[in-house]
Amino acid sequence: MPHHDSRADPHMPALQHFWRDPALPFLEGRRATGSLSCYAPHTHDSFSIGIVDAGHSIFALAEHSQPIAPGDVVLVRAGDVHCCNPADLQCWSYRMFHIEHGWLSTLLAETPATRGLPERMRSQVLRSPQAVQLLDRMTLALDHDASERVAEVITCLQEIMLLCAEACAHDAAPLTEDAHGLGRAYAHLQQHCRRSVSLDELAEVAGMGRYQLIRQFRRRYGMTPHALQLDMKIRQARTLLQQGASAADAAYDTGFADQSHFHRAFKSRVAATPLQYTRR
Repeated sequence: MPHHDSRADPHMPALQHFWRDPALPFLEGRRATGSLSCYAPHTHDSFSIGIVDAGHSIFALAEHSQPIAPGDVVLVRAGDVHCCNPADLQCWSYRMFHIEHGWLSTLLAETPATRGLPERMRSQVLRSPQAVQLLDRMTLALDHDASERVAEVITCLQEIMLLCAEACAHDAAPLTEDAHGLGRAYAHLQQHCRRSVSLDELAEVAGMGRYQLIRQFRRRYGMTPHALQLDMKIRQARTLLQQGASAADAAYDTGFADQSHFHRAFKSRVAATPLQYTRR
């Protein structure tokens, strides 16, 4: 988990890291460590979410400014003039995520509590331990968890915006479960699990938004659609291995792109390699 310090080490070198992923064309991220860079007031076409990891800064929005400290989350609407600069010219560390406005509006329109929120909310500082945890989760997904990356980013962004909606005094309506839609999605995933089934496709089958789909899959099945699809593939692979198929044939028949991915997924769910499994 990223560590949040109250001070930044002035002797550590300034580092910059950018997140750009073809699977997430709507998102760009930046991690700055030990930064002394100052920004002139500026705007973005995208919606921006930032978090202070170490040191102190001044968040200026139009004619107003306020100090921000480690753990503070900054939300900036597209088009709002703003800047964040280190206090007293001391180095600081932060993460910043820029989300394409149209994509975010589409995502948030899928949930009644956040429909139209990017247009009606104000740019603000959000002081919420839950928001920090969500940004940490999203950072970990961007750094490590390629398989769950899209689902985790969608989940974290949606839940941060739900917190924002509450901060803006908008009531967040509870999610209602569509049992029939969830059942259709499950059956569709099971029928087509040997190929890549996108969240968009599954949400259309279920007749619900992507965020609701992810939430309800986790609530009902204890995992995301992607994780459940992998589980279905491994169950089918076990049957094929029981019937005498080789590990290579089982991997190919269940749609795995390579042996190493199949081996890792199988062992993580069965606690044995395919070879060990067939020897039993």
